[in-house]
Amino acid sequence: MPIPQPGSPAPDFEVTVLTPDMTFAKRKLADYKGKYLVIMFYPLDFTFVCPSEIIQFTDAAEKLRKLNCEIIVGSCDSEFSHYAWCLQDRKEGGIGICKCDLFADKSSKMAEDYGVLIPGSGIPLRGLFIISDKGMVQSVTVNDLPVGRSLEECFRTVQAFQYADKTGNNIPCGWTPEKQEDVIIPDPEKFREYFRKHY
Repeated sequence: MPIPQPGSPAPDFEVTVLTPDMTFAKRKLADYKGKYLVIMFYPLDFTFVCPSEIIQFTDAAEKLRKLNCEIIVGSCDSEFSHYAWCLQDRKEGGIGICKCDLFADKSSKMAEDYGVLIPGSGIPLRGLFIISDKGMVQSVTVNDLPVGRSLEECFRTVQAFQYADKTGNNIPCGWTPEKQEDVIIPDPEKFREYFRKHY
């Protein structure tokens, strides 16, 4: 399947998750209606780069919730493998108890529907999807296996799309929440105000 393009509806899913209280539950896309959602795929449990990403992103779950944004993180491993990895100490390459749901896409259907499944491997690429509160894909980042992603850029992008939704303005390169008013007005005359100020 191709990667869902920004501006298109997010593919539906239903997966088993390991919750922060170490129990199993079912989650589907509709559970996040009215909220932004970050979906983060990683390749495999008990591997090398993945713990550095999972620890940072899952520890940031509460900060994202303050932005009306949930995060789910997962791979094509089983929920039981996730459980075992959570029990491993972070200093030894484990991920500890996570502060958001870890999804178990054992069938690989979710990874395939989101276009990140490496054919014939059962392993997803490092896909990061930001879904709007209306269920639309807003941003897609896909890395090959050796390189992890940036939590700071994820936060910036979520907040930038939320501010664009709220104001109807366009968000320039390098925008941060601290520079909220520094936007481009999508008007044939007014958009020049930004460029006259900066260039």
